[in-house]
Parts: sequence; structure tokens; C-alpha cells
Amino acid sequence: MAWRIHLTNQAIQYLHILPGKPTLLAAWTQRDRASYFDLETGAEVGEHQHKAVSRQSEKWSDFLASLVAPNQAFLPFVRTAQSMMYTTDDGKLRLYWMPGNELLLEVDGKEVKLEPKTKASLLSLALDRLMGMVAVLDSKGKLHLFQQHITVGAFDTKLAFDDESQPLLVVANAGASIFVSNGHEIVRLDSGGKVQKRLALHYFVSRLACSSNGKLLATSDNETGVIRVYEGEDLMPSHQRHAIDLLQDAPQLQLLADLPPFSAAPGSLVIDDKGRLAFNISGVVCVTALKQMDILPRPQPLL
Repeated sequence: MAWRIHLTNQAIQYLHILPGKPTLLAAWTQRDRASYFDLETGAEVGEHQHKAVSRQSEKWSDFLASLVAPNQAFLPFVRTAQSMMYTTDDGKLRLYWMPGNELLLEVDGKEVKLEPKTKASLLSLALDRLMGMVAVLDSKGKLHLFQQHITVGAFDTKLAFDDESQPLLVVANAGASIFVSNGHEIVRLDSGGKVQKRLALHYFVSRLACSSNGKLLATSDNETGVIRVYEGEDLMPSHQRHAIDLLQDAPQLQLLADLPPFSAAPGSLVIDDKGRLAFNISGVVCVTALKQMDILPRPQPLL
């Protein structure tokens, strides 16, 4: 199923795997423009420009209605001039991250303001697309959890953040696992904010992605361009390979296409429950799978 396509001469904004019939890959070439591909075959199934309007505009409801992929999946994330907007799988709940660190949760048309109890700046945000759990990471390393509009609490990840840190936060469905990183360490927490596992790294994480069931966690780093996959429960490394090697092995969908620079590193990274991965290097999008990667030996107890 591996494939690659040179989509643009500019960097891809972000990628999304959208479950449905068929499962699609959405590649955002601009803040308001997405191209859609069949995840298995790479066949292009459409391109859509989502021109945002003011939330106070009469056309706002029409804009929201347009945020649906060709397979009828609701788009998980859209960046507008006013906010960053996150949406659940059923489209009934939306979360807005507004300027000034204002968080608004909209459920069935009713808005509720979420107020993390912190004076620290907010670094990253993630939404559980199944049940609507909201996770917010602040600059003091505190993780603030909300079950929709209900405050769960604030929990210390014991991660330090500075100007060189990379705040990364992803949430599995139903909050089964919450993964947080500062680039040097990965922490897995449960939906109650309890730390389940902590993993110190020998490299600097630049991208972090988890499968919707939380059983797979993928990382990449800018220095080497290696993509690594871990078992979500215990953060045991299972697979790895250089992104550029995965890209070169993937059949290209065009007769003529340029390869990205060999020194370039993955920009966006996503993984699904079946171990299918998608990433981009510059303007080249690649879809691959765990079977294309090198299997890492598991540590065995001494006899």
C-alpha cells in the first residue's frame, strides 16, 4: 500500500488520516486548502478550499458545514485567522483555542469557556475525538484535563519547558492514553492524570503521533530523520527506519517527481490503528506501514 506524491513545492501544513469508506489522507497545502487521497491506493479523490469567515458572520454555519471530507468524515483540526478549531468524530463538539489563551467549548451550539487554573502560558492542546476529553499543557509542565466542560484536574508531568523545548501532546480515543513530551522525554498518563510510564530519550523528538486506540506511538526527530514507533502501553520501541528510506521505497504516483533534500526531516506525522503511517518531507507526502520498517528486538530476561 506504500506510495508517495510530490504535492507542492512548499511545506505541507499538516496531515490527517480520516476513517471512513474509503479511509482518506488529508494533506493541507495551505491553511485553508486540503487535498484528499485514498489512503490505500493514493488515488486523489478531491481538493477543497475551506474559506473561513468570522464566527459572528451569518455564513459561519455554512463554513462549519463545509468542514467535511469526501468520505463524510469531519475534519479534526482547522486553523482559521481567529482561532485553532478541533472537532470530534461526530461533529457535535468543537473546541476553539482563541488568541489570549481563551478556550471555548461548543456542544450542540452552546458555548462554555474552559479555564485552566494556571497563570502559565498554554503550550499545546489536544482533543479526544471520541468522548470529548480536552488536554491542555502549560509552560510549567502541568497537564490540565477536562471531560468536555467538567474539570478533571491539573497534573504535574514533571517535564521542564524552555525556549528550546518542543511541547508535544496527543490523546487517544476516550483518553485511554495521553502522551506528553518536551522533546527529551515522553510521559504517558491515563484519563485521570496519573503517570503510567516515563521514557527518557537519546534523541530530540520533533513530531509525536498516536493511533486512535493509543496502542501505537510514533516519533520523528529533525537531526537524523528517523521515524520510530513504540508500543503505547509500555513505550517499548518496536520499529524504526529513516524517513527518506521509507520515502524512496514507496512507489511514486507521478511519472516525473522530485525527491526532497536528503537532509530534510519529516514535517508532519500521523499513524492509525492498523500501523499505517503518513508523513511529509517538504512538499512530498509518503504513506507507508510498519511492515516497511525495521523490527527492533525486544529485551529478553537473562536466564
